[in-house]
Amino acid sequence: MVVISGCSTPLVKGVTEPAVNSTRVIKSPADNREYKFVTLPSGLRALLISDPKTDKSAAAVDVGVGSFHDPDDRLGLAHFLEHMLFMGSKKYPEVDGYFQYIRANGGSANAYTADMRTNYFFDINSDKLRPALDRLAQFFVSPTLDPKYVDRERHAVDSEYRLHTREDSWRLSMALNAISNPQHPKSRFFIGSLDTLSNDDHKSLWQDLKTFYDKYYAADNIRVVLYGRESTETLEQWVKDAFKGVPAHPSADTHIGIRPYTSNELGVRINLKPLKETRVLSLNFPLKSTQPYYQKKPLGYLARLIGYEGKGSLHSLLKARGYINSLGAYSNDVPNEYAEFIVRMELTPEGLEHVDTITTTVFDYLNLIRKEGIQERLYAENKAIADLGFRYQEERSPQQTVSALAARMGFLPAAHILNANYLYSEFDPALIRQFLDQFTPANLRQVVIAPGVSTDKVEPYFQTHYSVRPLSKTLVNRLDQPQFHTGLSIPEPNTFIARDFKLRTSDRSLTPAHIINKPGINVWSLTDSSFTIPRATVRVKISTSEASAKPSDIANLQVYRALLSRSLNEYGYPAREAGLYYGISAGREGLMLSLSGYQDKQSVLLEQLLKGITGFNPEKAAFEQEKAQLVRGLKNKAFQPPYRLAMDAVNQVIYPNYPSDAVLLNAAESVTFEDLKRFAHDFYQHINVEMLVHGNHSETAVKKLAGQVEQALLTPANRSQRYDEPYHLLADQQRTLELDIRHNDSVFVAYFQRPETDSVTRAHYALLGRLLATPFFNSLRTEQQLGYVVHASARPVEKHPGIVFVVQSPRADSVEIERHVDTFLKERVKRFEQLTDAELAGYREGLVGALLKRDSNLDERGARFWQSIDSQEPFDNREQIAKAVNNTTVADMRRALATLVKGRGRLIVRSFGGGHQQAKANAADDVNVCRDVACFDDLPRG
Repeated sequence: MVVISGCSTPLVKGVTEPAVNSTRVIKSPADNREYKFVTLPSGLRALLISDPKTDKSAAAVDVGVGSFHDPDDRLGLAHFLEHMLFMGSKKYPEVDGYFQYIRANGGSANAYTADMRTNYFFDINSDKLRPALDRLAQFFVSPTLDPKYVDRERHAVDSEYRLHTREDSWRLSMALNAISNPQHPKSRFFIGSLDTLSNDDHKSLWQDLKTFYDKYYAADNIRVVLYGRESTETLEQWVKDAFKGVPAHPSADTHIGIRPYTSNELGVRINLKPLKETRVLSLNFPLKSTQPYYQKKPLGYLARLIGYEGKGSLHSLLKARGYINSLGAYSNDVPNEYAEFIVRMELTPEGLEHVDTITTTVFDYLNLIRKEGIQERLYAENKAIADLGFRYQEERSPQQTVSALAARMGFLPAAHILNANYLYSEFDPALIRQFLDQFTPANLRQVVIAPGVSTDKVEPYFQTHYSVRPLSKTLVNRLDQPQFHTGLSIPEPNTFIARDFKLRTSDRSLTPAHIINKPGINVWSLTDSSFTIPRATVRVKISTSEASAKPSDIANLQVYRALLSRSLNEYGYPAREAGLYYGISAGREGLMLSLSGYQDKQSVLLEQLLKGITGFNPEKAAFEQEKAQLVRGLKNKAFQPPYRLAMDAVNQVIYPNYPSDAVLLNAAESVTFEDLKRFAHDFYQHINVEMLVHGNHSETAVKKLAGQVEQALLTPANRSQRYDEPYHLLADQQRTLELDIRHNDSVFVAYFQRPETDSVTRAHYALLGRLLATPFFNSLRTEQQLGYVVHASARPVEKHPGIVFVVQSPRADSVEIERHVDTFLKERVKRFEQLTDAELAGYREGLVGALLKRDSNLDERGARFWQSIDSQEPFDNREQIAKAVNNTTVADMRRALATLVKGRGRLIVRSFGGGHQQAKANAADDVNVCRDVACFDDLPRG
């Protein structure tokens, strides 16, 4: 779903869209790229983006058909087709050859199936754009849809479905969809399973697949975005050449035209029972599509008011009463179909006991908006903030750009493809009120998500327990009689909207200068206005061993961080609205304060952040609330997919200050209010500050910012050395950790670590990871169908190169997966005997391109600089490794793989799924297996 969507019958008669030039694309003044929109004679539409400076090119194809169009007897067919298109084409028949080519040349590729669309995209080193585009285009010209892969991919789809069966985000959304108009496709299952994609006769599924493809995959239903360094004229010719064979017959009508909810599903309370300890109240209001008003944004206006978190807000009132942890207001719009406005609140235990009271308070605020909140002043603020956002719009990565723009092309005119999200063309109080008047009890779906709610139905695919019943008459009567609350008000004028847009002169140096080097504080600065935007990033890391010396320290720090953020929220929320962002994060090395966005008023906001630290004085009720959130989050980790838990366990083995989930949970439950206050004091007794300011600040301004930090945080007595978290080395050891994860799937992770940290070895293993990734995926997933999650890649940790192999499988147990991985590696040794320098050259070029990729925006560049400072790497570290990559030979790769196969420095993390308990019993007598992270304390320290 998207916020701004396709055409629909206007809610106000007589409103029409102005005529626009279908080939002119309005772009930001900060955008130096060239755009051209074309419609080919076949009906295929394309947006061409020329960026001569880019070193990454990209393409996306968006097809206007999705899961809503699955036949009733073939649920998941659109998703299944997405899978099958990757199985080769007549011109490029090699299975996974597309991924192999993309990855070998420094790129990545993926796809997704949405309700009304399917989106395919890739990025790649710029000199390989044309051949990569031709490979993608063949999906839509002449895919093989090879019948011999039908059964394999239906198992892959089924594995993907099974992967999500214990994930609440899927379970709850599927149950909520099931409580929809039975005649609307929203009410159906859409991932696909072995049952819905049955193929007992070994031909009907392929026939249905081909029929579906022929029906919808036509040129007039396809949108293409191409991003390259070539001129738009050249890119246009490439699109014409690559897509000239796409069928030109008219696509079948994809309009649904049915209301998603009937009166039976409105004016109701819906109870959903999650697996996690989750408490949510969501007030959902179905509406007609808002697409005709994307330039006026009536729902955007209302979302800002209802979701506001500053002084006098609904959020502040409900949080002060101890009812909620968070509140968000937003709208979804399915193009040309319907919209839905949602007020979502995460509840405290007390809030769960007052669901109807919270609901009435929301309706009371809606009434206040009706009386006082529809103001031109507020709309003008929205417009001012949006205008600045578009005027100083930063680039996203080429891949993100093409995928997002291709999705928009189906429901926006060419002129507004780039600026639609930023338009606030006219204050229309009647229109805003018209939408607001639909926020009524009769049009409400009150959704309560909590473990203890009463239910009487079960969703068949995810086994989610739920119930539906009409809203109580008492609640409806109260909702129809709004009341006044002294704590609620309409937002005051936003004083954080930027005014200073002067660009400072960039430093001659391309890397930050170390401008302050004093006991306890180091500051780096780089004035950089090369992106021609008046923004900057400020990072302040406060490191201390007090952050993670004991599990209780980690728990205390997490609660302390949450309380700090909470105390600053009312003040800082208007700043975030105005494009001045701040964050406080906690890690095992300390606290990180970060500012980003317009540099104007950053010093004001930093001062307030520092006052929050120096004047920290939490209330006990707030402490109890944030502690409960931490405990609940730790408990809910158990419901993450097995492969995520296994990868987290790898980190727990590597970092001795990263305790197991059980240990950390026990520590969190034991934290007291007095402990927290004592920790907040002791934390600053021995600290070190590292600071980077990058962007549109002069060096003089940077020194003033640094002075604010030093004065607030440092004293003559507390200045300490930088603290770096210790970590374990595997050396030549082969170790195994067995987890007990509650899931039907088994999981296997093999992490190989090297002791060297030189650039040459790092280059070799980074390249080896790329050489192994696609064959590993092709062998264990595509050919052997072990599971949906199959992954291999380079995994450097603390400068030590490494490789990781990950498999989550519903079919094979962990020991069996290990045999498959070992077999794969031995086969690769034989394959590497035939590896040629010409083959390796493409991978070298791809990796060098990824290492030396041009920064897309200021934040990306600043993050790169900070990574070098935080890891104590030279700023030219990428260049050093890239140089080593260019010098890597086939013999180097053979030696690196041979070392890997020997298994020295190997950690295995495994868990046996619910269906593989016999295999677990057979492996129970393996004395070399650890079942607790503490078992690895004997590993040498790095």
